[in-house]
Amino acid sequence: MFLMCGAKKEKCVQGVVPVDRQPLVCARALRVLSEPGPLVKYSQKVGGDPYDPDNNPKGYIDLGLAENRLCEELTTQKLRSLNLSREDESSLQYYPNLKGLTSFREILADFLDARFLPRKKINPEELVVASGTTAILDTLAFCLADPGDYFMVPAPYYYRIRNDFEDRARVKVLEVPLSPKAGFELTVKSFEIVYTVAKKQGKNIRGLLLINPNNPLGDVYTAHFLIEVLHFAFKNGLHVISDEIYALSVFDKNSRFRSILSLPFPDPERVHFLWGVSKDMGLSGYRCGVLHTCNKHVLQFATAVGIFHVTPPLMQRRLQHILADDDWLDTIYFPTLHKRLSVMYKAGCAKLSEMGVYVHPAKAGIFIWADFSPFLSEHTFAAEQELFIKFLEARIYVLPGKQSYCPYPGWFRIVFASNQHKVMEGLKRMEKVLKNLPSEKERATGKLD
Repeated sequence: MFLMCGAKKEKCVQGVVPVDRQPLVCARALRVLSEPGPLVKYSQKVGGDPYDPDNNPKGYIDLGLAENRLCEELTTQKLRSLNLSREDESSLQYYPNLKGLTSFREILADFLDARFLPRKKINPEELVVASGTTAILDTLAFCLADPGDYFMVPAPYYYRIRNDFEDRARVKVLEVPLSPKAGFELTVKSFEIVYTVAKKQGKNIRGLLLINPNNPLGDVYTAHFLIEVLHFAFKNGLHVISDEIYALSVFDKNSRFRSILSLPFPDPERVHFLWGVSKDMGLSGYRCGVLHTCNKHVLQFATAVGIFHVTPPLMQRRLQHILADDDWLDTIYFPTLHKRLSVMYKAGCAKLSEMGVYVHPAKAGIFIWADFSPFLSEHTFAAEQELFIKFLEARIYVLPGKQSYCPYPGWFRIVFASNQHKVMEGLKRMEKVLKNLPSEKERATGKLD
């Protein structure tokens, strides 16, 4: 028999009063759980009831999760055509090299040489394979900074960056705010201003992170700007992390992507490059990213902790076959991807324009960064959240700007790299929500129907 004892509702044996108990989880866990990201809070709910035009037409349309599904049939066909007999090698049944399979890193080196045009041929021994760029950012945070140190990140930015730095390594993000009035333009001056103020406040800045092409803006940074950033970092002894996970998804024919690997480094040991197969290749489920660095200490650390985030050897071997097939990549996959990205981006922008929504012009990536601030009841993040909830009630999930740490309310990130029917149906649902909102005049006079 059990009795409830005390205000804590503790179960205890009859007649025995329990002593004070330790918390069920630690403060670190409670801190992480107190601020769940949208991936946990909303995406799993939305993913549990997905839209299907035939079988579930009232399901959620997910235009919030950053997945590239535009070439799904191409990658599926390619994977099915692989000669998988080699996958049965006994070596794949045991612990792999914690840096990644040697054969896979050699293929990755060739792939990066051909696609990112580095100034110096990539050495496979300067590559570390991990279970996605999230794992690599977590590793770099542990390796490059102590708890309480800062990395500067232009805002808005990919919402997981804060989690990747802070959840475990306790390294803080120092935001470099960008203004929509200036077209969200990022300059070296933007970093200098934030850096100077932070140093006066006694903050220890260890480096900066660039996402290029940018998530969520779709901007592609010029070689001139990147060189300026490298010299700013060199002057101040800062690390530069360049996350280039959308590098091969440039759909604007007038834009030229320049990898940081293609530029001269004034301080090579403080420059760290990331790429992964999740976005450009549409293979997020394969959980594979790659780190390139010339810093031997970083390489040694990433290898030492590699057991925590190994990409399974079977996945590496399958990816090896894909990334080594230049003919398929150059004649089928990438031309199709770029064409479809362009078509879907233009279609989404045209529909939003009909709705009276301004779109920040993108050149790459899988996002439309759209300004819904004219439709807010007031210019606050609370009003932005109200509109987000209305979208969610209409069974359409997009990411509100606050989740991307945008300094100004009203912006939303919309993923367009999916089935055209689904994307357009989602935008129609958003349009219906906007049409049912009170007009600006009604809001001003307080006379609502």
